Amino acid sequence: MTRTEQQDLETIRESGQFDAEFYLATNPDIAGSGYEPLVHYVKYGFREGRRPNRNFRPALYLAQHPDAGADNRNPFIHFLQTHSGCHVAHQGLLTRFRLEDLSLGVRTLEQLPFFEPEDYHDLNRDVARATTDLAEHALLYGVPEGRRIFGALRVSETLGALCCGKGLDDADYTLPDGPVPDSIGIFHNSGGNVFIHEIAADLHRTLVDAGLNCSLLDENADPDSRPDLCIFVAPHEFFHIGRGQAWATGSIIQDAIMFNTEQPQTLWFERGIPFLLMSAGVIDICHQMAEGFRQAGMPAIHFTPNIGTGRDYLRKEDMQHPMVRVLPPACRKQPDPHTPFADRQLDISFFGGSSPHREKFFARNAGFFAQYRNYFYYRKFTAPIDSSPRDNPLSRLASHVAGHSRIALNIHRDDYGFFEWHRIVKGAMANGSVVVSEPCLPHPVFQPNVHFLEETGRHIPNLIEWLLNTPDGQARAEEIRATTLQLVSAPTHNRAHCTRIRGFISYVWSTPEP
Repeated sequence: MTRTEQQDLETIRESGQFDAEFYLATNPDIAGSGYEPLVHYVKYGFREGRRPNRNFRPALYLAQHPDAGADNRNPFIHFLQTHSGCHVAHQGLLTRFRLEDLSLGVRTLEQLPFFEPEDYHDLNRDVARATTDLAEHALLYGVPEGRRIFGALRVSETLGALCCGKGLDDADYTLPDGPVPDSIGIFHNSGGNVFIHEIAADLHRTLVDAGLNCSLLDENADPDSRPDLCIFVAPHEFFHIGRGQAWATGSIIQDAIMFNTEQPQTLWFERGIPFLLMSAGVIDICHQMAEGFRQAGMPAIHFTPNIGTGRDYLRKEDMQHPMVRVLPPACRKQPDPHTPFADRQLDISFFGGSSPHREKFFARNAGFFAQYRNYFYYRKFTAPIDSSPRDNPLSRLASHVAGHSRIALNIHRDDYGFFEWHRIVKGAMANGSVVVSEPCLPHPVFQPNVHFLEETGRHIPNLIEWLLNTPDGQARAEEIRATTLQLVSAPTHNRAHCTRIRGFISYVWSTPEP
């Protein structure tokens, strides 16, 4: 063995990245050669294009680093010396990210409790199991190609486990009196969902109340003049629509916080995975999801913005919208969240997109609902609910109608039972409506039978009938309505929110990159 080969052998051995078992399995012709696998690779294997592990593909690496093979040198040595600490050696379809970013993303995906390599292989049988790092393939190819990466059963089991687990204390991820950035930008995509715009505006107001210098921005801002800290709301849509794609670079993502609003069983969530896993930290609107990111080793916190004293109800220019003209005249007036349960003009309201689960519920109970004064906005959405003339008033309409409704119905889109904060709290509770919902994942603040009522879909009509038609039911509804409205607008509750989010931002800002 030459001196260079001896040095290469020591470099590879010290890196710990040579997989002897993989090398023998993929090169059965050398099993009887008498050479130790690593020695064979250093002397002959790299020249023959053989791979030292599942992650390093010589042809791909040389295509991106042509100088790595100069003078007949081993490209794997070049990788180890120029990308210390990385195990991902090519960018796949995520060409705007560094290998360091991608290595961090793959490691985090491996630890994310929703991901199971065997599930990914079952969903994508064309991927060669024996010679592929499945987590790497999922991140570098699976997500960009629109493949599914999480198995439905695994998602269900993980959510169940996260509901039962004790979880980590927020104190592990907050520095209440720590330093904060001089400037913060809250970003949403102007071509995205109008409800996401509203969440971004609420988050902006909350951070301003927390004493932070904060601006509300969109994808049309200049990336080169970005604030010290960027918080991207709904990364699953921000980085995929219009000029949001210009922000999808490793140098931006690695220092940013992502505010996740999507559910793990959806393709939309999977589209946001690269940005979530390679970010500096995650704020999640769902308690269980935040805990899942924590288990993957990420700074993460469950947080929902404060709801201000003002309400964004229908405006004068909205009155000619077709969905407003069908409202009874008394319901076109600005509602008062403090209107008692018995004095509200509508019995039941619902806003949501169609799904097989909801279709079964409404078809089964159509006769029951026909007895009452209802406002149901139920349609098939094929694109985000954007700021077009057709969709722009919908967020205001949902709040306005809830302000006139006794009951706001929450029927989940599927069987996962997410506690949808925007629909349940911002849209209904904050406008004085009593929420009747199918069972939800546990929420750390809002409790069933205290702040809202839960029942199985089959028995929801019985619960509604009791609430609307009996003195006991009406008294119970008014008690829940008043309790919830008081909590949502409580100054101490809002101040505690400000302290938590400021502490988390300080923690992320003060923590060095991994």
